[in-house]
Amino acid sequence: MLDKALQFITKLLNHELKLSFGLTDDVVVLGSLINLDGSVTKNIENKVIISIINLEHEKTVKNTGGYITDAQGKFGKVNPPVYLNIYLLIAANYNAENYLEALKMLSAVIGVFQSAMVFTPETYPDLDSTIERLTFEIFNVPVQELSHLWSGIGAKYVPSMLYKVRMIGIQKGQVKEQVTGVSGLGTNTAKQ
Repeated sequence: MLDKALQFITKLLNHELKLSFGLTDDVVVLGSLINLDGSVTKNIENKVIISIINLEHEKTVKNTGGYITDAQGKFGKVNPPVYLNIYLLIAANYNAENYLEALKMLSAVIGVFQSAMVFTPETYPDLDSTIERLTFEIFNVPVQELSHLWSGIGAKYVPSMLYKVRMIGIQKGQVKEQVTGVSGLGTNTAKQ
């Protein structure tokens, strides 16, 4: 589910930036700024990079589970979905000669999420129908914590914005218990 949500965001941003600036190549890349071995990821210079920096379990959603039906009309009890919030780092990774281009691209990305903070499959058919909605809000990070964030990533700071994306529901749909359905309701319609 995470992959589907992030692929949608990447495709949307590439589409919007191409329209806004008449670009022919994708400039938004889903990935990491730094490889696990500490080296800089290849082919990310002069690109806007989308990276997950944290996942958070959304505990405020109360859901006790649900039921699904199979092809024979039998009911199965399933565990409730796990809801996650995603903390996304959107970084304009442009070299020093293109610093103004980095600011232009980052501003355009902020504009996309400002104009449409909520994405649903009804309003954006490219969004996978299993995702109910994605809501974007800017997540402000104090300067000292931002410094720790970039140190943790192992990269030098580049112009960036952090977003909290609410909520991705993950549910495998594995049946935990078979439940018999109600086949009819008996009502007494006799006249008195």
